[in-house]
Amino acid sequence: MESSTNKIITFSVLSIWGILICMGILTLISPAWLEEISDPGKNVEATIIKDLGDGFLKNQQYERAIMQYNFALKIVPDMKSAIANLAVAYQKSGKYGKAITAFNYLLKKNPEFPNVIYYNLAVIYEKMKQPEKAINNYLLASKTAPFPITSYQKAGKLLMDQKQYNKAIECFNNAINNRLTIKNAYKGMLLRDEQLYDDSTENHIIITKLIDTQSYTDSLFIYDRSIFDEMLMHNISLAKTYNNIGYCLAMQKEYNKAISNFNKALEIYPGLTDARNNKKAVGKLMEDI
Repeated sequence: MESSTNKIITFSVLSIWGILICMGILTLISPAWLEEISDPGKNVEATIIKDLGDGFLKNQQYERAIMQYNFALKIVPDMKSAIANLAVAYQKSGKYGKAITAFNYLLKKNPEFPNVIYYNLAVIYEKMKQPEKAINNYLLASKTAPFPITSYQKAGKLLMDQKQYNKAIECFNNAINNRLTIKNAYKGMLLRDEQLYDDSTENHIIITKLIDTQSYTDSLFIYDRSIFDEMLMHNISLAKTYNNIGYCLAMQKEYNKAISNFNKALEIYPGLTDARNNKKAVGKLMEDI
């Protein structure tokens, strides 16, 4: 058990360097889902066709990808990977209604990574100018995402635009609490890896124990944190989050708190023009009081 634990810890730490925190529009070209199909021949045929669709999707040939995925689904109607990629192809080709239908159908199939689906749904609703639905799906994504910072930031920005400043501040604070530190990165890798295994497997049991007991923190001291600290010192995304909090506070006439957050933003990223301009504007308001 101890050997397996060490392997998982080592794997997770090495994985940190491959993190893509800024999600953008996520794709599901290579999901971990395994199809439980009684006919191996049909499974192989459908997989070959789906793989052709994946190639078209990667090359932005969305209509051809859609055609291949539909062919695959005629052979194996409940092939999760084909449904997921079909939804992405619909999304990227602007067929938002069909994408929403496919993503919602997939959610009913208990997928391993629901946060990815919720995030994609949020992006679609945001493009469709339906902020309430977008906010709801970003928050649903944040509940199970190994790295929820982006979902919180996007929900906060939409709430800020809707002038729901208290709720926006709550989201922005959640984003800050989940920022990329070595501890959060490690935990995120473990949460991600936990979703890859069935509940009954040894690896799943080990990872769950590590997360629940936070015993993985005992090993963090051996790693060089200077890289993470350096990233945080110049993390423009984090600086923008503090700036957004400052803006929300300023709109509520909590000027001193607003200035404090603008200062934090500028400390992290001195070149953030919005924070500098906002600080100057709030300073003038305070002079006029």
